[in-house]
Amino acid sequence: MPGRILGIVFTLVLPTWVVPPLHAVEECDRVARRSLELPRYRATSRDSGVAAALVWLTLGEVSPLTQRFGGGTWDPPNSTPADSTATWSSSATYEMARSESWVALSRAADAPPPPDDDWRRLGVEPAPVKECEREYAYGVWRALAWLLGVREDFPIYTSWHRSAEIPHDRPHLRAPVRGGQPGAAWDAAEQAAQDQAHRDARWYWEHVRSRLDATADSAGR
Repeated sequence: MPGRILGIVFTLVLPTWVVPPLHAVEECDRVARRSLELPRYRATSRDSGVAAALVWLTLGEVSPLTQRFGGGTWDPPNSTPADSTATWSSSATYEMARSESWVALSRAADAPPPPDDDWRRLGVEPAPVKECEREYAYGVWRALAWLLGVREDFPIYTSWHRSAEIPHDRPHLRAPVRGGQPGAAWDAAEQAAQDQAHRDARWYWEHVRSRLDATADSAGR
């Protein structure tokens, strides 16, 4: 997969914990980054969250919510982006991705932040979580849950969906807008989409939380 740093192309190698195939990650990454340039009635903070999670993986930026530095590894070790034969792989680990996903899901579900026991189970040091919109956190979680293989559905609508004639999950983002500004109907549709995302996140959070608590109870017996 080609990556870019300052416009120079190199080859990106995904970490072994990433479940989706390379070309699928490439497609989502392309669409998510492009969404950052669109007006708010064509992309929302959810899409920004998806982009932030993918950029952490593909460019080694800091993680979206805990601001952990990902970094990466060049092969050969002394390569630079100017070397078109070089490969680069993110240093984001499975444990880092799981913990970031859990933090994002907790925020998207309006749930308490992870307690100390959760950080220990996840295998990472506790980290402060930056303030963000619930919808942004939902986008981060959707992207990481997909990368980790927890969910099979893409975190963002792509050209693949259009080619397969799969309807957009948020059709109001593609609806005509009069005068360049969304109206009351758009606002209502966006609120409904956000409410559905919150219900989705809450269901997943409660499911995971109950399993974690059950495991802790069993271990304490």
